[in-house]
Amino acid sequence: MYKRRRRRSSFSKRAPVWVRPALIGVGVAAFIGLFVFFIGQSDRLAPAPQQISVEVQDAFKE
Repeated sequence: MYKRRRRRSSFSKRAPVWVRPALIGVGVAAFIGLFVFFIGQSDRLAPAPQQISVEVQDAFKE
């Protein structure tokens, strides 16, 4: 028997082989960029550090 050829529309041509890895690379770069951006934002927008003290009773006092 012969293989039946599948018809393709002339408007939808197959993408080149390098497109899929390129899109994955762009996604990874965007993710890393956003991660670094949000780390920087958290450092800039953090409230000023304050001293916290908690008084604890001496448990071994008789």
